[in-house]
Amino acid sequence: MEFELVTTEFVLNNLNEFPLLDVRSSNEFDAGHIQGAINFPVLNNEERASVGTCYKEQGHDAAVILGYKLVGNKFHEYISSANKLFPQKKIMMHCWRGGLRSKIMANLLQTAGFEIKILEGGYKSYRQHVLQTFEQQFKLKILGGYTGSKKTELLNEMKNNGKQTIDIEALANHRGSAFGNIGLPPQPTQEQFENNLAFEMYKLDLNQNIWIEDESRMTGILQTPTNLYDQMRNAEIYFLQIPFEQRMENILDEYAKYGIDLLIASTQKLKKRLGDLKTNQAISYLSNGNLSDWLKIVLAYYDKTYDYGLQQREKGKIVFIKSLKDIK
Repeated sequence: MEFELVTTEFVLNNLNEFPLLDVRSSNEFDAGHIQGAINFPVLNNEERASVGTCYKEQGHDAAVILGYKLVGNKFHEYISSANKLFPQKKIMMHCWRGGLRSKIMANLLQTAGFEIKILEGGYKSYRQHVLQTFEQQFKLKILGGYTGSKKTELLNEMKNNGKQTIDIEALANHRGSAFGNIGLPPQPTQEQFENNLAFEMYKLDLNQNIWIEDESRMTGILQTPTNLYDQMRNAEIYFLQIPFEQRMENILDEYAKYGIDLLIASTQKLKKRLGDLKTNQAISYLSNGNLSDWLKIVLAYYDKTYDYGLQQREKGKIVFIKSLKDIK
């Protein structure tokens, strides 16, 4: 049977019209997938491993036979689930390379009356698209400022006012500091982070300015793609000058609600940078409920780090502002 092969661009442009089935195993899906895809595995994790071993030891034909043997008794389950989930009977799908697993599921669902489109080259081709996305040149504008300047909130305000923005911290499920994971879900894999970042960029007009918050290369355990990060470091930065006391108030409003134990655990992550004396002093302040003096120690470290980063930038590309109103 022949199926319509479609490009990555077609898939991304039609996610709202056609459900996208990722027929790889759940482990593969969890490691990285196209945003909006639905995991509809032909083989579970153990079955996929068995077929892979068979392919290496006995070749393609033996692996195909084993694949059909493993899934044959589940055909009725696949059709039943597909009928319930996708009543419009039109779907897109992919596996790793657009090969055996896609063809097994496509053949089955086509006999059940489904119209099938297959991503040419599979998920592998999508990953190539993702990596190529970050090799482009972007018109970046950076929103900077010391910790507690409410940069993320202001970035969202800019988005609501019609500016193009990318929120790396939201995509990474991390606020970027040693305290950045408090109150947030686990971070995605590096692969999924890249997928999500490329997906957001695909929706933007790359001929227009894109605003991004000033970030380190690492956001938690995740690394911003090298070419994008280098462009961020060389772009014009608008640096918010918010009074120290206001920044302290902003941080305490955000983090004090999570409790002393979490703050102590996060402070201990800074031990190598703060040193034993300041770390113990900061933890002592926390233990005694003295959050203000704890925060002064932590902020002194982060302010020094931001100062160093600012000094590495080209002076003519630094614009100091007090609010978004100062951005021309």
